[in-house]
Amino acid sequence: MSLPNRLDWRRLVIPWLAGVLLLLLSGCGFHLKGYAQPSAALNGLYIVAGDEIDTVAGVLQRELLGGGVILSPDRGAAKYVFQVLEEKFSSRVLSVDANGKALDNELRLQARVRLTAPSGMEPHEEQLELVRQLSFSGSDELGQRNETALMKEDMRRDLAAQIIRRMEAGLR
Repeated sequence: MSLPNRLDWRRLVIPWLAGVLLLLLSGCGFHLKGYAQPSAALNGLYIVAGDEIDTVAGVLQRELLGGGVILSPDRGAAKYVFQVLEEKFSSRVLSVDANGKALDNELRLQARVRLTAPSGMEPHEEQLELVRQLSFSGSDELGQRNETALMKEDMRRDLAAQIIRRMEAGLR
């Protein structure tokens, strides 16, 4: 009976070590940057128009449900009611090339939101704003539209995360 050669040994040990490393990382509480689990203080929240997918309210509802928050299905039975009163995207050109094509755009997302409690708490209303700069190169119109749409979705997620942090701080 011959001993396994070096190549066979590596073929067995390297996948085993990689598996052990993955198990250790998954058990240590490692999370990607920006990951935050919403607190139970947000349980019982009702989001007005949360079923509209392409809005800040829809993104907020998805983020909260994905984080394990139990949302109220009925506005009358909710502990808190959250409403996006106004959501507005605006864009302006920052620079153009020699042919007049936009090279840099500024995207601005403004949202006016309100949090109320049926228990008589004074409604809390806030104006929130995010600004992002988007740079393009070349004349790829389809790519510019797609990149703008992705940036808008990313801005909605960022604003939803900001709203969650503000609500958690205010409800504690």
